[in-house]
Amino acid sequence: MMSGQNIICFANDWDADPTSKHQVMKILARSNRVLWVNSIGLRRPGATAQDASRIVAKVKKFCRGPISVTPNLHVLTPLAIPFHDVPGVPTANAWLLSRYIRHHARRLGMDTFQMWTFMPTTAPLVRYLKPDKLIYYCVDEWSAFTFLNSQLMEQMEHSLIRQSDLVIASAEKLYATKRHLNPETHLVSHGVDSEHFAKAQADSTEVAEELRNAKRPVIGFWGLIGEWIDLDLIRYMAERRPDWSIALIGKADVSSAVLKGLPNVYLIGSRSYETLPGFAKGFTAAILPFKVNRLTENVNPIKLREYLAAGLPVVSTALPEVKQYDGVVRIGHTRDEFVEQVAAAVLETGAGFVRKRMDAVSDESWDARVEHISRLIKQCRPKSGC
Repeated sequence: MMSGQNIICFANDWDADPTSKHQVMKILARSNRVLWVNSIGLRRPGATAQDASRIVAKVKKFCRGPISVTPNLHVLTPLAIPFHDVPGVPTANAWLLSRYIRHHARRLGMDTFQMWTFMPTTAPLVRYLKPDKLIYYCVDEWSAFTFLNSQLMEQMEHSLIRQSDLVIASAEKLYATKRHLNPETHLVSHGVDSEHFAKAQADSTEVAEELRNAKRPVIGFWGLIGEWIDLDLIRYMAERRPDWSIALIGKADVSSAVLKGLPNVYLIGSRSYETLPGFAKGFTAAILPFKVNRLTENVNPIKLREYLAAGLPVVSTALPEVKQYDGVVRIGHTRDEFVEQVAAAVLETGAGFVRKRMDAVSDESWDARVEHISRLIKQCRPKSGC
């Protein structure tokens, strides 16, 4: 495992729902110093109360400077001009941000550092920050998000990939479409905290309070409810099976109006990572109700492995990354088939089924993934310092 290094990581906001970024950096921070830089923005803000609230919150965090999460991990919130498509703005942002970030990095004793980035919008920063090593960790097809400027995202990402010493792709399709831009592109699938989610099978873990009185079976989902979630499919399932309770745990970034008026659908909202084993214990089966399109064909859903590590039956739409779990995950190619597969999954609750699902991800720990990436960094050929 890599140790004794300084790492500046560009990702989403630290206090957002835990992602692969959080998992990887928490592990690296055990033996390296990490400065996590909160999101520098991907889209133009709108004239909405939600965006205004986010701006106010960012300004407050900016004024506080670096916040210590652990002795080796600090979180920094920069301010950036959120108009990446306006000529001159990316360059101005890069110059201002690099000065601000370097100032705080030096104060933390990080004069030299690796730059890890999950965001294409950081491409203009590289020439100003001059990292010893540049690692681009690609977990999404950024040009496929409907709320982003697809052409700009593609341009920035291509620039970032070409500058990188190492590119990590989390899904097969991402790897296939990025590797021609940089020969040091490697496929590293997501991991899972098996120990945490195995608590769902422990006698000492209580069912989450929100599910204790729910009519069974309980069909559950956790995660961000974004544009990639097929809410029409969930409505169809709820109407076809009024005898099921459908529990959705997570923040909704899109309108959930299509689910209103359904007495067997429970929009529980965001809950902490620590509480998820209790929700898993209350689920009869778990679902991945993703739309199948260019965005989701490039996704490697972390929650798939979390569900399996909790021993849950899982039903998914036909996502490419799910197919490797054939035999432990059921796939619905149509709405009717999806509902039929859930009906079959809720019957698979025996100890043998549970053990098979947990075993399927038993060797896919986040520690193993970070160890593998550490070896790749050590072995990569020199480019910007690697």
